[in-house]
Amino acid sequence: MPRRAESRKERSHAARERLRPRRPPLQTRSRERVERILDTTVKLLSARGLDRLSTAEIAERAGIPIGSIYHYFPSKEAILAEVAGRKLLAVDAAFTERFAKDLARAPWRQALERAVDASVAAFRSDPAYVALWQAVRASPTFRSVALDSDERFARALEVLPLLSNLPPARRYVIVRTAIRVANTFTDWVLETEDLREAAGIVREMKRALVAYLEPDLESAARGDRA
Repeated sequence: MPRRAESRKERSHAARERLRPRRPPLQTRSRERVERILDTTVKLLSARGLDRLSTAEIAERAGIPIGSIYHYFPSKEAILAEVAGRKLLAVDAAFTERFAKDLARAPWRQALERAVDASVAAFRSDPAYVALWQAVRASPTFRSVALDSDERFARALEVLPLLSNLPPARRYVIVRTAIRVANTFTDWVLETEDLREAAGIVREMKRALVAYLEPDLESAARGDRA
């Protein structure tokens, strides 16, 4: 058993390394090049879709030699991982910031529902990111990106005042479970182009999250530590 666990850990580390940028851009010109690569990738995702995207086309459209792209990123997948990581960070921040702001002035249920709306809106604002989300969630290649994003999101939520009233072990479990539940519903929302159907799915997401979190968050709201 220990050997098997180490093997999984090693594979996970190797996957992360394959998707990691080769080197951080330090000079202004290098940073501008990297941003142009990422911006071009997003535009091509919108126009051509994920399957037809190639590193050669990214280089051509960005006006950057393909060798320069490989100077910063080892593969197309690494470029996509960087784009996905940034978008996931923005979506998670939209949820966390809205949730924290509303918790200070509204009941937690209302704050949660508004945060869900903010998160879904942040994704649906750009069709390119819908395709990217689906690739990140479904593909083993990008699993490390999704896991890292979920863990970063969980840690950001755990330090919110309401959740900090819960015992650490319980807080750890419910935050990560709620994220997994929300991810499943988000997959469903983004699979449909029917806005009425999507709105119905979002309502069910809110109901599921409220029902799951209610016992713990009501306890936290009372200040119980047991």
